[in-house]
Amino acid sequence: MHIDWSALGQVAIASLVFGVGIAVLFAVGVTALSRRAVAIEDKKGAAPVDGAVAGLCFLACIAAVGYGLYLIIPQFH
Repeated sequence: MHIDWSALGQVAIASLVFGVGIAVLFAVGVTALSRRAVAIEDKKGAAPVDGAVAGLCFLACIAAVGYGLYLIIPQFH
């Protein structure tokens, strides 16, 4: 049996990068949503930029999960 260590390393690095990337993206979305809630609570306005950033971050997370499911489930191909 032959193991292609280079390919295994590439898969491990890609998994680590995208796994951490999705977690960071979700954390940025939660932080933006929290900043928006604090701005509303302090009566400083709705902070539309924070709402948009949170929405885009969560949308990107949903898209990444959907793409992962597309790759895993063969009936989607």
